Amino acid sequence: MAEYVLASFLHFSRGLHLSYRDRLRRRFDHQTYDPIIIRDKTVCVVGAGGIGQEVGKLCAAAGMRVVGTRREVAAGAALPTGFVRLETAAALHELLGESDFVAVCCPWTQETHRLIGREAFSAMKPATVLVNISRGEIVDEEALLQALSQGRLRGVALDVYDGEFERAPDARLWDHESVVITPHVSAVTDVSEHQGVKLFCENLARYLAGRPLENVIDWQRGY
Repeated sequence: MAEYVLASFLHFSRGLHLSYRDRLRRRFDHQTYDPIIIRDKTVCVVGAGGIGQEVGKLCAAAGMRVVGTRREVAAGAALPTGFVRLETAAALHELLGESDFVAVCCPWTQETHRLIGREAFSAMKPATVLVNISRGEIVDEEALLQALSQGRLRGVALDVYDGEFERAPDARLWDHESVVITPHVSAVTDVSEHQGVKLFCENLARYLAGRPLENVIDWQRGY
């Protein structure tokens, strides 16, 4: 999933999405590519949990400056590998204002429903690249479409979209040349890294031994 995020950043930073347009027209428009280098650019990881920390680690290895948010930030706690700043969601808009790239990695809860809405898009720098590998409902798609129509976003990669288990993506997003939508495949790979069976066996042993289980859902928190 971290590689999906970085690949999406590179895809839009080099203007590869424009090649699809040019292929259909069979005519190059060189001046519209305007490639940028991701090195030294800032990425905001929205939700620096397990997945978000892997995103931050890989982006830092590519030379990016990594900031992020998470639900709780303990005072004086060491920053995750690769991060230079970690704040609570209260500082999200401030972090968006200094970021060139944004990766949405947080869980979908009541608190994060449409977290990336009109105010968030207004807080973003011009020509931001947005990638969502979490849940579609975290991004307000009408606000996203407005930001795209205003030319505020360089590119958007959505591995998820609002209502993905019920319908096809919004045609306005699917048809937009600055949007790439994939069918929830950011975790799919040729190498199995799924730890579900291992976790089940470990928790079964813990249960039989009367010990606390790992990765227990906090129903009040939502994940």
